[in-house]
Amino acid sequence: GVQSDLKMRGSTFNGVLLLLDGARINDPYTGHFLMDLPVPLSEVARVEVLHGPATALYGPDALGGVVHLITKTALRSGRRAKARLSGRVDGRYGTHALYDAGGAVRYAGTRTTGSAAATVQGSDGQTVTADGAPLTYDDGAQVRTDFQRRSATAAVAHSMDDATLYTRAGVDDREFGAYQYYTNFSTDRAREATSTFWLQSRLASAGDTDTPWRVQLFGKQHRDRYTYNSASGANRHISRRLRAQGQVAHKWGRVRVIGGASAGLRGLDSNRDGFRSDPSAGVFVSLRWRTTPRLTINQSTRLSYDPTYDVEPTPQLYLAYDLGAATLRAGGGRVVRAPNYVERYIDSPTNRGNDDLTAETAWSGEVGVDVRLPANLSLSATGFHRTTDNAIDYALQTPASGPDFFQAQNLDRTTTTGLETELSLDRRLGAVGLTLNAAYTLLDATLDAAAPPSAYKYGLNSARHYVKGSASLRAGLVTLGLQGRWRVRLRDAPLATDRYGVVHGRVAYTKRLSGARTALSLELRNALDRQYSEVFDAPMPGRTVLVGASVRL
Repeated sequence: GVQSDLKMRGSTFNGVLLLLDGARINDPYTGHFLMDLPVPLSEVARVEVLHGPATALYGPDALGGVVHLITKTALRSGRRAKARLSGRVDGRYGTHALYDAGGAVRYAGTRTTGSAAATVQGSDGQTVTADGAPLTYDDGAQVRTDFQRRSATAAVAHSMDDATLYTRAGVDDREFGAYQYYTNFSTDRAREATSTFWLQSRLASAGDTDTPWRVQLFGKQHRDRYTYNSASGANRHISRRLRAQGQVAHKWGRVRVIGGASAGLRGLDSNRDGFRSDPSAGVFVSLRWRTTPRLTINQSTRLSYDPTYDVEPTPQLYLAYDLGAATLRAGGGRVVRAPNYVERYIDSPTNRGNDDLTAETAWSGEVGVDVRLPANLSLSATGFHRTTDNAIDYALQTPASGPDFFQAQNLDRTTTTGLETELSLDRRLGAVGLTLNAAYTLLDATLDAAAPPSAYKYGLNSARHYVKGSASLRAGLVTLGLQGRWRVRLRDAPLATDRYGVVHGRVAYTKRLSGARTALSLELRNALDRQYSEVFDAPMPGRTVLVGASVRL
């Protein structure tokens, strides 16, 4: 998890929008830093996932969808009857000296809630091999998948008579071996260190009101130090984003109208890619019309400004029809994504940007059904199709003289068609609680470009078949969990494992001791010790055993 990309519906990692308490956290330099989260996961209360285009409501870049992380303190609204103090500490230790320890404290008063949390993680990692032999640096030390990460955050929410003020600050620092994270060249001995600072403040209407509103200001600074090998020297990049946004809603009968605007600045200061700065802005209006007790229509339109594409409209229309035990839905819309700074300006021996890139634009549509059955059984299925013009990818260049490199280019057109299905069951069988979840995604994609599909880095790196499932069995004080996934890529990828399956297991024993909820756990990750990679030949973790304990007050 030291560097995690998000992909949805065949998009690249640059096509997913990530929000933290309603604020855009995407980095303007590269989508590879998307999950450099400035909050420990223990602070996250829930995760909302929106599949499909969402540019009209949330702004550009949401080709595949939106992931919204909502923290516990951000949910505070209104007064409470009495104050409460709570806390937790937890830790895990396992294979390859893998450690993960953290703690959090939270005070919920009658008007004010405050929280603080921190976590530290690290591992000696696995030895990286090629052709059966360990890889080494110039000094003879072995190349490993080692890492260290530290994250901390603090937040406060204060409820006034008619509004709630919420503020959060967070930091994240990590250093790790980055072998073949960005290239597949034999000279790669990369190491990387990143640092994130996050600050946001939001003022929102409190309680039930006919006209709810909120305004928010947030900023992010991200530092990156990347060393490809000892001969190349370190590249240092500092990216920044500052953004303000606001929205207001009102309901007239069966129609609810939301309107809003946003504006921001993003910038880059890099010893390799130069000094850059760009403004952006947008306005939107959204109407939710419940035409009948069964039919709901959602229509949204946004006008976005960015120097890379001037002004772009992104309309969307979705309909839902409630049949009682089932809901039918259909809709679609347009989405736009500006090239980021890496795609425009990177200038390294292995990857080169293109300042002439144009923005990606796409039309997407879908139809689906959600079915609710007795015994807490639910089923959903969605078919979708997306056509993208000027999709951005990196094409392998093999010059007659000099080493190979990847060049950022606009593809003519890409088309993506897929089917998503999901099944969930949550019920009790006597004294035993059972939760089952299963999902299957079928995906097909084509590229229209100057070079053959095999020459591109990311365009066909998604899964044609993706199966995942989990099962949880709760009996008394013991919980057993099992997770698994199976993935077959769209093509036989010479740069990453074309197909693989992994299985994880966990058993936990939980008991209250002196008023504290105490849990002991044993985890087995990648139980079958499957050797695989997600990008190029960067190895993913092998079999890992973890023992852990946690105490909650």
